[in-house]
Amino acid sequence: GAAVFSNPFDVAKVRMQLQGEASSGGKVKGKVFSNVWECLYKTGHNEGIRGLQKGLSASIVREGSKNFFRIGLFHPVLDQLHDREFHDTSPPIWKRLIAGSVSGAAGAIICNPIEIVKTRLQASSLHPNAVGYQGHQYSGFVDAFRVISRGEGVAALWSGTGVSTVRSILSTSVNMTVNTVLKEAALDDPQFAWLGFRPGPLTDAVCSLASAFFAVGANNPADVVRTRLYNQPFEMVGGRRKGVYYDGAVDAFNKVLRTEGPFAFFKGFSGHFIRTGPHYVVAFMLMGGMERGLIRYKEVLQEKDWKKGVDQSFEKYREGKVWTAASVEKALREAMPIDLLGIQEAPYAKAVKGDVAAIMARAGAKGVFERSEYLAVVAPAIDEAVARREIGVRGGKLG
Repeated sequence: GAAVFSNPFDVAKVRMQLQGEASSGGKVKGKVFSNVWECLYKTGHNEGIRGLQKGLSASIVREGSKNFFRIGLFHPVLDQLHDREFHDTSPPIWKRLIAGSVSGAAGAIICNPIEIVKTRLQASSLHPNAVGYQGHQYSGFVDAFRVISRGEGVAALWSGTGVSTVRSILSTSVNMTVNTVLKEAALDDPQFAWLGFRPGPLTDAVCSLASAFFAVGANNPADVVRTRLYNQPFEMVGGRRKGVYYDGAVDAFNKVLRTEGPFAFFKGFSGHFIRTGPHYVVAFMLMGGMERGLIRYKEVLQEKDWKKGVDQSFEKYREGKVWTAASVEKALREAMPIDLLGIQEAPYAKAVKGDVAAIMARAGAKGVFERSEYLAVVAPAIDEAVARREIGVRGGKLG
């Protein structure tokens, strides 16, 4: 669903980034689109909905597979860098950046073939106003893999991996770091309590949208370079596959800077953000909901286990259908045995009798506890008595 909504903006981003690219003759094409909205309008007008949804299959596969590594690896890597059992503070920013870099690099390297196919499909157009190189014409996602593998070699599917890895490192490290830092600040920092954020979808959405803006700002220059490398034509020179427009990422960077200026590295920024923002919002809202659901599920299981244990305790010491003073005394003696406390029998017995009397006083005139009262009254009272006696023994006195 998110990919269907965001894909037209991804198409616009790619085409905005290719606009103004130097041709093989060294000339720069004129400006076709003034902004992302004009690009969307002209693409829809000239090519219809099929033009706006070019590369949709690749986008869906890309989002699912890349997020598996980009988001899925972040927390496991961060846990290795910052084991919560040995650190009572939240992970520092540098550890989050490293975790994001590792997970981002893994996703970029593994998913590069999908990225190059997606970019070429989105750039392709038969309209006279098409921008960028238009020699890559495929009938679809599978056909693109087949044609590239046969015509350029399987290794061509990993062309541009270097700059794609740099882009993904910048994107994921900034995105995951900003998102987690903002969420922790919104929920745990007293300075921001007045904002009223609570664990839930709203907090997930706000933090993920903000992190998307910073992530796009960090990786858009590398994204422009990658788009140019992915879409350029290739030729064989001395048995080596060589780009016609650019001989690698550094050459592409220098040519874009020299012929189009530094602002060219932020071409397609708005389309990039409009595509990325909603995607991050949906992804992190789903992930946040799953995390909260898992926590609640574990709490319910723990509560059931505790109630089951308490119920078994009631059965163990009950007399008839109720708990009497004798039942309470047996439970107390088992919960805090004399040898564990390390005291004499006389003071121990006196302490137990005192606790029994205090607990039975809560039973009122009837003098016994029903099953329904045990969970709410007796079990917590026994726990309190045991804790109090243990503290007293450690402090040098019994009660």
